[in-house]
Amino acid sequence: MKNKLFFFIVGLLGGFVYPPFNMMYPIVSVLCLSLYLSYLLYLIDKSRSARQAFWKMFWLSEISYILAFSWILKPFYFLENMPSILVQFLSYTCLFLLTAFLTLFIEFSGIVVFKTKPKYRYFMFAVSVAFFEWVRGWIFTGLPWNPIALVWADVPVVLQSLSLFGPYALTFMTVFVLSLPYLLLYKKDWKNYNVLGAVCLCLFVVCFGGWRIHKYSDIRDNDFKLRLIDANIPQHLVYNRNVVDVYEKLIKLDGWKDIDLFVLPETSSPYDLTNNGYYQMIYSNFNNDKSSLVVGFNRYDNFDEVSEDYDVYNSFAVLNRDGVQYVYDKKHLVPFGEYIPFKRFIPFKKFTAGVKDFSKGEKREAFIIGEQKFLPLICYEVIFSGLFIADGIDALINISNDAWFGESGKYQHFALSKFRAVEEGVSLIRVSNDGAVGGKAVSVVSPLGFERDAINAVLEEKFSGYAVKDFVLPARVSATLFSKFGNFPFIIFCFIVFVLQFRLWQYLDFTKKKQK
Repeated sequence: MKNKLFFFIVGLLGGFVYPPFNMMYPIVSVLCLSLYLSYLLYLIDKSRSARQAFWKMFWLSEISYILAFSWILKPFYFLENMPSILVQFLSYTCLFLLTAFLTLFIEFSGIVVFKTKPKYRYFMFAVSVAFFEWVRGWIFTGLPWNPIALVWADVPVVLQSLSLFGPYALTFMTVFVLSLPYLLLYKKDWKNYNVLGAVCLCLFVVCFGGWRIHKYSDIRDNDFKLRLIDANIPQHLVYNRNVVDVYEKLIKLDGWKDIDLFVLPETSSPYDLTNNGYYQMIYSNFNNDKSSLVVGFNRYDNFDEVSEDYDVYNSFAVLNRDGVQYVYDKKHLVPFGEYIPFKRFIPFKKFTAGVKDFSKGEKREAFIIGEQKFLPLICYEVIFSGLFIADGIDALINISNDAWFGESGKYQHFALSKFRAVEEGVSLIRVSNDGAVGGKAVSVVSPLGFERDAINAVLEEKFSGYAVKDFVLPARVSATLFSKFGNFPFIIFCFIVFVLQFRLWQYLDFTKKKQK
């Protein structure tokens, strides 16, 4: 009974590794993760078969994942014309199934470790967890949400290592170091070479992080002013035409004529700005003579008069006094949110408005405003690492509508977006419609992962529920190693380790036995 209670407690503590808890208590979250990882290794070590190791890891991970991903219950309550009891059944069923799917990648790593000789298990645990985390971020279009490395989201000195090898390498280093209690307390093996390796990794990460922060601490900001706007529009009113008046009022607050770029959230316009010059004119009038405006909207194309069919895109437009200057259609769509995979076999519709699935955009290109170059990312796209090249640009712009999310999901989304800034060595401009006034809805993250202070919070004190903040765009830093090579070096490293484990190490052991 005591063992089962401890098992359950460790599983719960594993759920406190992720935002928002780790952003409030980072040290506590690191300790929770250390206990969780060490206990996973202990379970593998005590298992009598791969099947037993699989199921022990499944239930431990399932407990932590259900807590960490509980925010996904909220989107189901936007389903219309469905009895509440059915909505609750669907929401909790999907939460269990999604987390069960995500835990499979932990279990796969456990099987690999179980099949590994005991003296190599510690190292293989770190490699296999990080490798299967990469697989999770790639397979079936990928879901790299809540990587283990996210525990460091509010520890900038550690985040700097992302600029070298990316998030999966940081996961490897995190698992390798934080699993030390398994060696020191359970195995009582203080002289193990893995202990020395973990100490060296810690020193490297801290020294490199401190050096990088010091190196770029004196870089001056660009002379480019931003106004980021969260209008806190309720989800059921997002497509109401009156929201245009709300945004106009927020854009034209004090100091608006000094702004170079206004940024509104995803689906902030109820109009298709590419198919009607009148709508373009409305938004063009929001700008002063020198400014540009980023607006999220739905774009409609390829109308077929016979079938009355058409394509709809989740889009991003840049406008100025002369009209629409740039349009980007979202490339990486959200399963079940923007399209239904295997639609023939799945009975319910997507969560976003309308019964029609969104179409996939073809390409992502940077756009230039003045002397600054920006790369667009819409909502979900910002969670993916290494799938776009930010080299040569000054900032990423991520517009989102997190009104779909539960509270913890909003903070997890923001924390993931911080990773992209450090990886690519550029600033991240993030604007979301989620009502988190003074929180993470409107923010600018520097290339070092620091959240910048607003130069003017023009609305927080005036109107409850809205957040309008002005920022100066931080300067970019030197191109990072990750921006040039992405996750490729780390994946090669993993393959080399697997080859050594299942070929060379076995050969060496066989040779030693033969010599005896």
